[in-house]
Amino acid sequence: MLKPAEYKIPNDYLLMFCICILISAAAFIWDSPQNILLGLYKINISRSILITDYTALSGIGATLINSAILLLFNLFLLIISKTKPDGRIIAVLFLTIGFSLFGKNLFNTLPIVAGVWLYGKVAKIKFSNLASAAIVSTTIAPIVSEIAFINGNINLIDFFAAYGMGIFVGFIFPQVLESVQGIHKNFCLYKGGIAGGFIATMVAGFLRSVGFEIVPENYWNTDIQNTLHLSILAFIIAFGLIIYGIFTDKYASFSKFRKLTEEKDQDHCDYFIKYGNTTYINIGIMCIMTTVLMLFFEIPVNGPVLGGILTIAGFGAAGKHLRNVIPIFIGSIIAAKYFNHIEFNAPLNALAILFATGLAPIAGRYGLYWGIITGFVHLSIAIFIGDINGGLNLYNNGFAGSFVVVMILPIVVSLGHVFVRNKKSRH
Repeated sequence: MLKPAEYKIPNDYLLMFCICILISAAAFIWDSPQNILLGLYKINISRSILITDYTALSGIGATLINSAILLLFNLFLLIISKTKPDGRIIAVLFLTIGFSLFGKNLFNTLPIVAGVWLYGKVAKIKFSNLASAAIVSTTIAPIVSEIAFINGNINLIDFFAAYGMGIFVGFIFPQVLESVQGIHKNFCLYKGGIAGGFIATMVAGFLRSVGFEIVPENYWNTDIQNTLHLSILAFIIAFGLIIYGIFTDKYASFSKFRKLTEEKDQDHCDYFIKYGNTTYINIGIMCIMTTVLMLFFEIPVNGPVLGGILTIAGFGAAGKHLRNVIPIFIGSIIAAKYFNHIEFNAPLNALAILFATGLAPIAGRYGLYWGIITGFVHLSIAIFIGDINGGLNLYNNGFAGSFVVVMILPIVVSLGHVFVRNKKSRH
């Protein structure tokens, strides 16, 4: 009788663990243990709604350690559930690192993940099939923090109410995530943000209807030293991934990487499965390009901005590459610089420019000009979308992306048909 093969931790998870060690080491190099402990406490009892830059709230050390803790927690979930890594899993792990710098912490994450796990038990679905949904479900983690600390103090009633709501929204999240498929048609990579947007809007509406006011937050670190440190960290991660991709993929080559950057299929954009560890080269290049872009436009690299950089990098494994991201950047930068009354490097503009790239598949499928238009339209919507749900959805640019897809896609398709008919008539 054959014995079942022992589970071996994938090298990809070990690589993420190395990034976790790097982040932790940087935290203790740049901050003291005392500041880190006090900062972690402040992070976990904060409201954490958009925009709560943890580096401004509690310092760089506590912020990085919070990110390392959340990454370890998600790696633990993936390993115990024996989830195999693919492009989407790698992407959402980078998403976790990034958003743990502003909005996610262990306190507000636990009940939502528990809700997804409970849904799996009730629906008889293996957690390994829900792992990606469980990780992205924490886009609505601020719901837990907002309810727990809504009165400005800590008490058991608010705690149980917060965790009860967290379990509930986690339970319904996989179903909502599946139901929004028809909206984005895989042209928006931030699917969790769309589902989270609807759930957060529902919860925000309920809280407002019973008399609670959701007060905006605006923690935003502009310290030059902070920008220097986090930029260095981004470059170290990026170059490390590029070197790892080159030396671990036996078939890594320029032609293989070039083929990756020619991908246009939004329905099958798992580059990890298609291109193996060459994907890490793409992730690293995306990270370098985005960091340089932020520095060029003098946008401070803080918790949210580094979060955006790492998110773009992570989705280099599942839908993003230079050719489909650059047009989106161009469009959103034009909108922010020339058609927006808000200061160019203000928080809302900075985040909208970064996260507009969730619509990269539109540029990949329909080309440069439609990509520029998409980026332009997205920024105009994204800077105001947070008002709907009070910042309770961390992936609000994904939510904004759903509106852009609904508006842009029919126009692209209809004009495409017109151009095809005209071309045929000329012949």
